[in-house]
Amino acid sequence: MGKPTPAPAYRDDADAVSMHTTRGDYEYDDVPQIADQPPTYTDSVSGEGSAAATPKAFPTPGSNVPNVADDYAVIERNGRAYAFGKPINQHAVTIRMDERLTDPDNLYKYVTDYLRLLPPRPVVQIHGYHTQTVRRGDKREKKQVVDFDILLNLQHFLGKPLDPTWWEARTVENGEPALRGGFRKTRAKGYQRELEVGETKPDLYEWCKEYCASPAKLKIFRVERTISGFDEALVRQRIEALIRSTNYRGHILISFPLEDRAVDIYSPHAINRWRTTTWIRWVFYLSFLWIFTWPLLYLLTRCWSVYKVNWAFSLGAAPNDPQGRKRYATLSEEQWFAKHRRVIRRLVMDGHQGDASQFDLEDELEDGRNARFESSNAHVNQAVGFVQAGLAGWNAVQRGLGGDPDGWGGDC
Repeated sequence: MGKPTPAPAYRDDADAVSMHTTRGDYEYDDVPQIADQPPTYTDSVSGEGSAAATPKAFPTPGSNVPNVADDYAVIERNGRAYAFGKPINQHAVTIRMDERLTDPDNLYKYVTDYLRLLPPRPVVQIHGYHTQTVRRGDKREKKQVVDFDILLNLQHFLGKPLDPTWWEARTVENGEPALRGGFRKTRAKGYQRELEVGETKPDLYEWCKEYCASPAKLKIFRVERTISGFDEALVRQRIEALIRSTNYRGHILISFPLEDRAVDIYSPHAINRWRTTTWIRWVFYLSFLWIFTWPLLYLLTRCWSVYKVNWAFSLGAAPNDPQGRKRYATLSEEQWFAKHRRVIRRLVMDGHQGDASQFDLEDELEDGRNARFESSNAHVNQAVGFVQAGLAGWNAVQRGLGGDPDGWGGDC
């Protein structure tokens, strides 16, 4: 099987002039979601076999994705939105729905040979905005203006699928509340807090057999992915301080959404097909039929969320390490920030909005900016180059580089 072709990364035009001042863990997806020197690193080491300590060994994006193709069509939610000032991750769960996955052998093979080895996609989302007061007739209204919205992919800083040091797969414990073929979380039958009377916990194949043998028409088998060992507080602190150093006065939201954190395998039933069809979901949403149908679907759908794969960004010290240093799959948080700080700063100043994962190194960013337009006419290229340079300078002035003591991006 060939290697899957990665989706093209979104590239925003950073030199464009803006026309304004710039129930538990289980969730259904039926709802349509409206100083420049790098620090020293004496306290951490990279994982064994990793050469990430030097810039020349910077990880290649996608290099830790299994070199196999997904044999089943992927149903996914597209888009990203905000509600009440908080980001909404609409890429969290993807869906598979295929008649072949009603066979326990096929389901088991698919989970162990592909889904288990496919890491989630942790993302750093850097969102900046300010509020602007506008006059509409005799009224004054406040609107939110996005100054920048940057996404940086962290997936290729996780461990490799063929190295089980950095990931761990397991089924739920008997005493662990989980969806075991119902609509609410329960413990295993016979389990008691004082003494575990029930049998040993089922393995993955036994869960696959139970799911496939269930007579329920509407059912879901979930493979859940998590990450551990990543210091979000440290990265958030470093990025926010970097943005404030540009004299930015707006509001900053730094979040760490986990995309592809779960795969839901739906039974191939007509109702399940309808609930995953975008236009049908919108009809139910706009007609308010969801008030009646969603509670009914919740009660009628049998769910199994019993298999979890955890991917480690870092691990504790090795037993034979007398210094007790943390081990990293590729880079430490400080190393990641040191490599990306200039890129983040440039993207913030340019008001970038979109996925910036392709801007992993400063020279890549420069190459992308300098090669944005090229035609067969040298005079046209020269003219466009002057225009682009002028727009870049205008953006810089607009964002406070001209020496405005009040900064840029503040509420107005």
